[in-house]
Amino acid sequence: TASFPLRSMEEKFLQDKTGAEKYFIGLYQQEKNRWHWIDNSVFNGNITNQHQNFNCVTIGLTNTYDAAPCDVNFRWICEKEAK
Repeated sequence: TASFPLRSMEEKFLQDKTGAEKYFIGLYQQEKNRWHWIDNSVFNGNITNQHQNFNCVTIGLTNTYDAAPCDVNFRWICEKEAK
């Protein structure tokens, strides 16, 4: 599916892979401090940099979810079914 709810094992895997680069993860701010995955499911975790009026979220560089402007040229990580 297009959604990307990070479970702890997936989160650890992605943090290990992203290293020194930031990646968008399909999480965005629909309303002030209300974060949703691209499938519209609600995200209730912690996001840093929320006060900066950024509407997308990245992982990488740190062990946190960081709010970021959506128009920055970061790579994307998408979830899809294995074949």
